[in-house]
Amino acid sequence: MRLLCGSQNVQKMWDMSLEIILNGDYIMEYDYMPQLREADENGYIGIRGYLNFFQDAATRHMHDFGKGNDTIPEQYGICWMYTKYRMHLVEETGFEHPVTINTWIEKMKTTAVTHQAIEITCNGKQAATGRLESCLVDMKAGHLTKPSCIDFPENAAVDRQLQLEPFTRLPKNADGTDEVYRYVIRYTDTDKNRHMTNLRYVNLLMDAFDGAFYEDRILSDIELHYITQCFEGEEISVRKKSCDDGYIVMCVHSDGIVAAAAFMKFTQRKK
Repeated sequence: MRLLCGSQNVQKMWDMSLEIILNGDYIMEYDYMPQLREADENGYIGIRGYLNFFQDAATRHMHDFGKGNDTIPEQYGICWMYTKYRMHLVEETGFEHPVTINTWIEKMKTTAVTHQAIEITCNGKQAATGRLESCLVDMKAGHLTKPSCIDFPENAAVDRQLQLEPFTRLPKNADGTDEVYRYVIRYTDTDKNRHMTNLRYVNLLMDAFDGAFYEDRILSDIELHYITQCFEGEEISVRKKSCDDGYIVMCVHSDGIVAAAAFMKFTQRKK
């Protein structure tokens, strides 16, 4: 694993001191060899695998600041909640070469939410770009709180623009959607926050389309918003509807309230 600072000095992770990280303009860079478990049915890494890379990188990034979800719930009674993902796929990758992942915090006018950006390259070519939105939640009071409440460094953001469209508005009701299937949340779907982990939704949403659909299509873009939590033992409905240039796909509680909503765009697979 390598870490890349604003000074462009590449150092091994175990040589990287917290003082250097907190000095500002910090971009984390590391290489990762894709694994079979991250591949789609066709044997290549697509958006589902890349989103796993992104979540791992974003989590590691916060750990490097000493402000990860492994410590702040116990230390401050606060946790990171990941509320939105957006990812654009440039090309799928195989297992011949490692992918290089760059992650940084984008500069924003507001401190209510944090945006982490990612660029994934493979063998010198861009493979995917993405953006993740997160916020800090007081676990006892149940409301948003500011980064200063966990003593998060003020100069952590990097003045580097990601070439990706900003987050958009997605519907918060299931009007006009049709049910595809139902799913009951199990123990292995949940995480430290005791609700279904974000990446499980990606699998559920992709499963709104069958294998025949994916034979000649590739998921090229996804924007996913998390609205309410799902808990172990709960049955949810996975629903979808077509729109102008893609699909709206949702996970919906039994009372009709939307848990997660996504826009998914597909392109024709090259023969």
